[in-house]
Amino acid sequence: MSLKSINFQKIKNIFWHYPKNYFISLRHHFPAKKLKLIGITGTDGKTTTCILVYETLKKAGIKAGVITTIGAKYGDNQEISTGLHMTSPDPELFQKILDQMLSAGVTHVVCEVTAHGLDQYRFLGCHFITAAITNTSHEHLDYYQNMDEYIKSKARIFDQSDFAILNKDDSSYKIIKPLIKIPLSTYSVNSNSNYQAKNIKLTDKKLTFEVNNLSITTDSSYYYQINNILVALNIIDSLKIDQKFLLDTVKDFPETKGRREEVNNDFKFKTIVDFAHTPNALEKTLLSLKKITKGKIIIIFGATGGRDQSKRPEMGKVVSLLSNIAIITADDTRNEDIKQINQQIINGIDSDNSRFVDIQNIENNKQIQEIIKIADKKFTYFDIPNRQDAFNLAIKLAQPNDVVIACGKGHENTILHGNTEYPWSETEAFRTALKLKKYDPV
Repeated sequence: MSLKSINFQKIKNIFWHYPKNYFISLRHHFPAKKLKLIGITGTDGKTTTCILVYETLKKAGIKAGVITTIGAKYGDNQEISTGLHMTSPDPELFQKILDQMLSAGVTHVVCEVTAHGLDQYRFLGCHFITAAITNTSHEHLDYYQNMDEYIKSKARIFDQSDFAILNKDDSSYKIIKPLIKIPLSTYSVNSNSNYQAKNIKLTDKKLTFEVNNLSITTDSSYYYQINNILVALNIIDSLKIDQKFLLDTVKDFPETKGRREEVNNDFKFKTIVDFAHTPNALEKTLLSLKKITKGKIIIIFGATGGRDQSKRPEMGKVVSLLSNIAIITADDTRNEDIKQINQQIINGIDSDNSRFVDIQNIENNKQIQEIIKIADKKFTYFDIPNRQDAFNLAIKLAQPNDVVIACGKGHENTILHGNTEYPWSETEAFRTALKLKKYDPV
């Protein structure tokens, strides 16, 4: 983003977003002031952690609500859509949801908060009894001048909070800590902190670890869940809620649509939908899968158009280092050329240690075996612009004990090309590809 556009954005935030959002809150009589809000921000892990805290609050008998990327929930499975391709809802909708929750008797609301939302005063009038930053990594540098500006924007959540929670392992810790003027708690895996995970054990069935003499077991066998659970534990303790409710919640980890969502199949390989769409999220997801996968990791992914282009080569680099086969395809292209987007991803791949396969469709088993032999020796990738074609190809290549993971779209039910939203479902894309493999095996 140029200096001129940055200055314009700041002017727009102050003279348009601030007064507009103030009057929206005023019109709704500031419902946030009558609720106990919990705010969770960060580049990755926000939604999962929000759902974890929400489910724990419910188990503790608290009338709770949650507002995240995938929607808002409260009461007896009351659900509200929060819009397409957005994390923080439009301020008008956000205030309406808070109003509805308040009228329904909700007392605590867990909010997924974004840097954009804070920068544009979407949470004006909100005060958080506790707030956490999960992590910060390469994202939104089309909007922010640099990572420092992005990090400081996220840290603004603590200007309207009573209690702060930070990841001491994260590189942003040293930048954010001096900015905090409220009580602070820290968590970590690798650093000394208030809540440090120790004696970590991971299998393909469960994850166990200890923190402050508390033993935690979860059936979610992803290493990065440690951080999500540690944030939730910090929050629960700050609210003086019995830890047993969190232990009970994580034992059978709450399902979150589009996050590590498995699609059942009869072929003895795993098919997973995940929202990972940043270099950091892809790295954490693939590292976790490598620890528990006996076969190959096949990933379907792309990058959104009209957004931060600088992260695309980083995504390609991460995937080339941590997966066996990648099919680079369309995400929400918006008004960008898919060929350009995919090429920027490919630019991050080390060509000396990888193999590009220029094929759009596999016609026979011989081709499959040839590709598998290649992938046994070096990272292999395809450029398949059509997303359903990418799913079909991935499933054709998958063998027993492999994992096929589709990243980037997650829970979203449309895909945006140009200015048009087309119906889309990652789970249905998997089911379509699985049917093709079943009825028309190569």
